[in-house]
Amino acid sequence: MAASKPPPRMVLHPDPDGPRPSGRPAILSRAGLHTGAVFFGTFAAMGVHLPFWPLWLEERGLSASQIGLYAAAGMAARVLAGVGLPALADRLDARRAVMMWIGIAGALAAVAHPFAPDGAALLVLTMLVSAAFSGLIPLGDALGAAAAKAHGFEYGQARSAGSLAFLLVSLAMGAAVAALGIGVAVPVIAVFLLMTAAFGFTHPGGGKVKARRRPGLADFRGLIAARPFLLFVGAIGFAQSSHAVYYAYSSVRWRALGLSDGEIGALWAFGVGVEVALMLIWGGALLRRFGPAGAIALSAAAGVIRWTIMAFDPLGPSLWALQTLHAISFAAGHLGAIGFIQAAVGDRLAAAAQGLYGAAGQGLLVAGAMALSAAIYPWAGGGTYFLAAAMSLIGCAFALWLRSSWDGRSVTG
Repeated sequence: MAASKPPPRMVLHPDPDGPRPSGRPAILSRAGLHTGAVFFGTFAAMGVHLPFWPLWLEERGLSASQIGLYAAAGMAARVLAGVGLPALADRLDARRAVMMWIGIAGALAAVAHPFAPDGAALLVLTMLVSAAFSGLIPLGDALGAAAAKAHGFEYGQARSAGSLAFLLVSLAMGAAVAALGIGVAVPVIAVFLLMTAAFGFTHPGGGKVKARRRPGLADFRGLIAARPFLLFVGAIGFAQSSHAVYYAYSSVRWRALGLSDGEIGALWAFGVGVEVALMLIWGGALLRRFGPAGAIALSAAAGVIRWTIMAFDPLGPSLWALQTLHAISFAAGHLGAIGFIQAAVGDRLAAAAQGLYGAAGQGLLVAGAMALSAAIYPWAGGGTYFLAAAMSLIGCAFALWLRSSWDGRSVTG
């Protein structure tokens, strides 16, 4: 019987030609802190936008159905911009500059919201802000992975600053909105987007990519046609989008089961907290142990377990225990995705690949899962989580296929 093939090695390691260790943790170097600041700014702005923007629209007089329409339009803008803007940045070989202008444009669109003369203008501005986020996230990931490789720190440690920012800022904004009103969300979003633009323009993962030529349409088509990349998109897309049921209905379901708003908030915070802990402390070791495809498979398998048990409406200590799986079902998959792109795609098309990953994992499949959840939840209740479990199972199958067929090398030539 042939021995099983070991997982490809994780490549987010120090560049041999990069700086030598100085005695303190690499994440505390100037490059590590700078990279963390970019993630902090991006996800702090999201920590305001995602929870509180629907409330701001409601105060402007929009109905629940109109808010849903705006959310759907924003999702469409995110998918298109999430693919197009990173690909443009790769084509121009100017990721830092593109990131800066996206941040500035997003901030301007945010502060223009209160002055929108009608619903059509408000819709356009909402789509622009959503598009800004979908451009900033893949560019931040591509630059962050490049900085980690060049300066010798773990990508996951820098990325944990983003998760921590989302948690802290969303909690702080709850108090600020209660004291000052929902209007305070607008300038706060703009400030954090400008912070992202400023730090992004001087990102330590930037600079010109060392390549013979800039990527063109043929390179992008070749990436999309490469079987390992298609398997990767299927694996990470289904594994990550399985969380759509959790995002859309966990709070609603927990309240129906008798949990207080304080308990619900604590459960959400705990889930993000374990995600931060994994990225900050164990993320690098996990990637070295399992490899990118193995980490995605692990995240999907954790999703199958998590969502299947959630379908039976657990409460008490078992529910808190299940929340620890967020570190695996989400964070391990994300780290695996970054590792795959770094190994299989490389620097020339890294931002475009990040954008395609985001479009699948946080765009189209999420939208489809949310639409199915909306149809299923009224009669299935907690059983809706079986949909999430099925999506995780599909993602696991794709990840195992990827692990068995990809040799760990570049797929872009």
